[in-house]
Amino acid sequence: MMVVVVVAVMVIVTMMMVVMVMAMMVVVVMMMVVVVVMVIVVMTVVMVVMILGYFDIAFTSVFTVEIVLKMTTYGAFLHKGSFCRNYFNILDLLVVAVSLISMGLESSAISVVKILRVLRVLRPLRAINRAKGLKHVVQCVFVAIRTIGNIVLVTTLLQFMFACIGVQLFKGKFFSCNDLSKMTEKECRGYYYVYKDGDPTQMELRPRQWIHSDFHFDNVLSAMMSLFTVSTFEGWPQLLYQAIDSYKEDMGPVYNNRVEMAIFFIIYIILIAFFMMNIFVGFVIVTFQEQGETEYKNCELNKNQRQCVQYALKARPLRCYIPKNPYQYQVWYVVTSSYFEYLMFALIMLNTICLGMQHYNQSEEMNHISDILNVAFTIIFTLEMVLKLMAFKARGYFGDPWNVFDFLIVIGSIIDVILSEIDHGTLGTYKDGNARSHKPTERTDNSDSRRT
Repeated sequence: MMVVVVVAVMVIVTMMMVVMVMAMMVVVVMMMVVVVVMVIVVMTVVMVVMILGYFDIAFTSVFTVEIVLKMTTYGAFLHKGSFCRNYFNILDLLVVAVSLISMGLESSAISVVKILRVLRVLRPLRAINRAKGLKHVVQCVFVAIRTIGNIVLVTTLLQFMFACIGVQLFKGKFFSCNDLSKMTEKECRGYYYVYKDGDPTQMELRPRQWIHSDFHFDNVLSAMMSLFTVSTFEGWPQLLYQAIDSYKEDMGPVYNNRVEMAIFFIIYIILIAFFMMNIFVGFVIVTFQEQGETEYKNCELNKNQRQCVQYALKARPLRCYIPKNPYQYQVWYVVTSSYFEYLMFALIMLNTICLGMQHYNQSEEMNHISDILNVAFTIIFTLEMVLKLMAFKARGYFGDPWNVFDFLIVIGSIIDVILSEIDHGTLGTYKDGNARSHKPTERTDNSDSRRT
């Protein structure tokens, strides 16, 4: 029996040793696989870097040869029309020179050389000299920079003026306590309770803090920064509400204390964000037009004459439909007259005013009047559509995109009126049914009231 136990123990030990050896072999194999993969990745990266380096040398060599050939052909810079007298050629020369210097000092660890290597990203700018459109845009930018400084100066002065006004109106008034019941810094001390989600059974104790707004008008520089954020339309309503709620210096806000302060921000936005920014855009557009005119400086025709020639070449004869039927002609004469157009325009304006009179929680009488006016205007516009169809016929009427637009609006209005009438009829039937079901109760109540 003892022999059997010893043999079993030896077998178990042997199996455990075999399993351990196999596990160690698996670990060794996995480590070898990881090492091989890392070696392959490193070799791949090295090869990619070497290939990119060869491409860098090839491109730099090609660009260098191009610069040398151009300088040989046009000359360097001594005579008119030479290579270095063109700004875009100087840009090409700068990019190629940076590439050559960085290649020559490839093994150096000098920080300046590292900066030069970074400047290789300027190479795509060489495409500007090859693309006429890009070249035209860059030229317009440089021309605009010369005179756009005056607009920047005027905008800065206006910004400074509004900043000074803002300091006088709001200095020291953009403070607040996170506990809104406290108005001064002395009161804003200690702790206060906050109900989580409005549940009085869940209270949280928080420390009071006297907060100064990130954007304020305590000095001119801070005011100019605050107004700049207003001109970007990014988060400016919060600043507007703080200005409206401002109360006194070094005191917390009072809700809607100075609503008239909104005029300050409205005037600023109209003058700076709208007017001055549009001047910038308009000036750039004018610069583009002036640069485009330089291409025709040797032309014998001026700008207006060229536009007349282009218009005459592109002009196409206009087709005017005049019916031959005398009755149809009478209708056509009415719908094409200026008086008819003025009348329809006045009706459209009146319909717009009626739509603008609708408001929340309006009375039943107002709803009834609005429905009647809606039906009336729909009938009038439908009559206009029918008259125009009679005057121009279907082909002439639908040949004008504006008539198609009017047609869709009228059809939509008719469908709206029909659905509204169906809805009202269903609702009225429902109310009548409810009234009949409640009539016995009403009679009982009336009889009780008579007895009383």
